[in-house]
Amino acid sequence: MSSPSIPQSAAPRGYIRLPAAILLSREGAELMTKSGKTLLRLKGKDGTATDGMRAEGFVAPTLQKMIMNSYVDEIFLSEPDLLTKRSDIISTNNLVLYAILYKKLSPTLGAMIIDSPVFKEFNRKNPKNAIWDMQAIPLKLASHLVEQKKNVVEQIQNELERLITERLNALDLEEEDRQLRIRSTPKFIRWADARVWYLYLVVYGTPLRQQMQNSFVEMFLQYLDNTQIASHLSNLLMEFIQNAEKAHFERIITRNGFAERSKSDSFLRDRHNRQMVIDAARRSNQMLELSWQLKTNKNSFGKSYKIGISISNFGLINEATRNQLAQKLKTNTEGISLSDFYKDSGDAEKLGAGLGLLYNSYLEDLCRAKGIKYFCNIYPEPRTEKTTVYIEITF
Repeated sequence: MSSPSIPQSAAPRGYIRLPAAILLSREGAELMTKSGKTLLRLKGKDGTATDGMRAEGFVAPTLQKMIMNSYVDEIFLSEPDLLTKRSDIISTNNLVLYAILYKKLSPTLGAMIIDSPVFKEFNRKNPKNAIWDMQAIPLKLASHLVEQKKNVVEQIQNELERLITERLNALDLEEEDRQLRIRSTPKFIRWADARVWYLYLVVYGTPLRQQMQNSFVEMFLQYLDNTQIASHLSNLLMEFIQNAEKAHFERIITRNGFAERSKSDSFLRDRHNRQMVIDAARRSNQMLELSWQLKTNKNSFGKSYKIGISISNFGLINEATRNQLAQKLKTNTEGISLSDFYKDSGDAEKLGAGLGLLYNSYLEDLCRAKGIKYFCNIYPEPRTEKTTVYIEITF
């Protein structure tokens, strides 16, 4: 984590300026304590106090590695406004999603090698040294071998990067999506577990070398294709945040008598008025809450990894509104492209405020096609007088 007072000009590369609480897992808390970090007792979305750290920002690669190692249980943000932090929220959401993809990729690649004919033959001939699971390989041993064979491993990785880039250039993709995947390729390759390259080196000297290379290219392409979920989810997240902030500000404006509800939009266009509303929210502790909860199965390797994202604002939706929103959440998007969401057809049921809800249906269909579990719900929390949007994705 980073110092809470880093000026903009001095911020290190990859610094995300988001004042969040990082709630640690038991393993994460033990590691931070051993390294001399002072931990705080902090509350997350559910109000339970947990060991963690708080700062005005963090270095993205550091937090991403902590997530990959299951050291982080939750990233929690409680602020009077969120839209002004749009770029940092999107960056945080992307690093969380990518961390899970990196985490899921290595066991998948390892299993693919172990299930290959060459490894089955290796295990048959070497029963005492048979490798049936990537976890059976000591990480220290694998890292040492990869360092010894550094030049060979780099040659393998460079060749994979070249082949993947060629395939991406040949695919029918939006140019922005293509460039995003190309930029992501080196990191996906080089963040693969050392044990993956340990196994790959066994195959590298056999006649199945080309077959394994082709299989790796296909697998990396599949995972790069999943990065569009991160992009779409970030856009959906900001749609929900925009709606939550609108309801949040309207409630504060009317309760403090700043303006009539019907005039709240024009009232907020004035910078001084907006700041007055933000100050009022802070004084009364009426905060918007944003949480990423990481529910990794720590007792298994390469199984499911769950991300729960929630956005909460004060104020309860009634049952009629909830039913209407639930209906929109289930909108059939078959045959509708994302670009259609941004074309003004004049249909109030499909565009405008409903954009986020239609976007949700598109993302749900996309995840279903990829075999990824996706769930989204909007519900009231009477005990805390809040309304919450909850999104859950399981890889």
